[in-house]
Amino acid sequence: MCGIFGVAGSKEASSEIYLGLMHLQHRGQDATGITTCNVESGEVYRVKDVGLVSEVFNEENINSLKGTIGIGHTRYPTVGVGDRGEVQPFFVKKPDGLGLAFNGNIVNYPLLKKKMKEEGRVYLTSNSDAEVMLQIFADEYEKSTGMDSVFNAVKKVHDEVIGGYAVIMIIAEKGILAFKDQNGIRPLVMGEKDVNGKKSYAFASESIALTIQGYNNITDLKPGEAVFAGNNGDIQRRIIDADKAASCVFEWVYFSTVESTIDGKPVYEIRKKLGQVLAEKITRKWPDLEIDAVMPVPDTSRSAANSLAKVLGVPYEEGLIKNRYVGRTFIMPAQKMRDNAVKLKLKPVESVIKGKNVMIVDDSIVRGTTSKRIVKLAHDSGAKKVYFVSTFPPITSPCFYGIDFQRSEELIASNKTIDEVEKELGADKLIYMDVGGLENALGTKELCTGCLTEKYPTSTKHVKELAELRREHQAKISEGC
Repeated sequence: MCGIFGVAGSKEASSEIYLGLMHLQHRGQDATGITTCNVESGEVYRVKDVGLVSEVFNEENINSLKGTIGIGHTRYPTVGVGDRGEVQPFFVKKPDGLGLAFNGNIVNYPLLKKKMKEEGRVYLTSNSDAEVMLQIFADEYEKSTGMDSVFNAVKKVHDEVIGGYAVIMIIAEKGILAFKDQNGIRPLVMGEKDVNGKKSYAFASESIALTIQGYNNITDLKPGEAVFAGNNGDIQRRIIDADKAASCVFEWVYFSTVESTIDGKPVYEIRKKLGQVLAEKITRKWPDLEIDAVMPVPDTSRSAANSLAKVLGVPYEEGLIKNRYVGRTFIMPAQKMRDNAVKLKLKPVESVIKGKNVMIVDDSIVRGTTSKRIVKLAHDSGAKKVYFVSTFPPITSPCFYGIDFQRSEELIASNKTIDEVEKELGADKLIYMDVGGLENALGTKELCTGCLTEKYPTSTKHVKELAELRREHQAKISEGC
């Protein structure tokens, strides 16, 4: 799960991309990069490295990224070993100069990479699936001319690549291309603004990266849609190859920030609704549960916990304080890194917890690393009872579309009952959202719920090879910790 941003027709392209990536930093903490192009000279400029956006970029190198079109990326790795060679955007000089940044995962990446190596058509320089996608696009792009070359290349990607992906590309001297997979699994929005009577277009993983910079008329790209925005203000949109819509449900619950809107639905309101639905479930199934305080696991579950407390008529408290200098532990690329970060991440407020039956609300439970630590913190702080609530149903199956749990054995709820997970966490009561309640809160069933139901929107023929590759990569990352 990464953050991507692209702009066409802006005199301050690099600055806009930088600001956009800052507002998408929560989507990836591993690495970041920006590629821009001066459409008049055809020169391409690039800066990328391992690290946070604020660590990699400074005033000097941002100013060195000249041009009116550009793309940027902030990385959350789901393949690769985390070295600099995997940092996006990727770029090839021929044909025309093509750069690519994408959010998602290619299910058949190991097969595609093997095929390319056997054919000897290209020299792959990294362990990134982004590079494979770029080569597929480039091969088809040079077979035709004009806008046909652009949209034919997108069609080729759709035909060859299995997975969930949102892509932003720079086509040197021409403009920006954005497109989504046939099911629209990964989010991608676009907006526009007038700059001195001329249109500027921008694309981003989340709407907040656009609205904060004055872009309006924000719309989501549809499943299978491709949009080309030229530097001269022209725009072309086509549905290349669409299938049944299946937006990633985890975006609303965890990944996206509450300031954003996905598929026309404000994330903040969805999370409030999740809390309301859970409160109704608790009232219905456990009416005699004694609760003295409801508290969130900061930050993503705050709005859900607040609305849950209001419906239950129970005080809302901030009993867990987050260390602001520790990033999102879930998206760290190795278990050892997650374990170490969790020890630093949260601190209890004993006066809020001691002697009380506390209900702790979290957005989800994936590996259980953080959840176990939180339950123990509450007990050690004197809680009489600890009720743990997840706004997401039990995650029992891997994700192959851009969230980094690609093997069942990583998941605490895989092949376990809720009572068994409850015991492992050490909670006095464990309460999960159910799939029906989740769909109710989101107001749609056009969702990818593969990690909950094992019903995936694409073929999963090559997932074993992908999972094994990820296991190998994570082992290498752990060795370097």
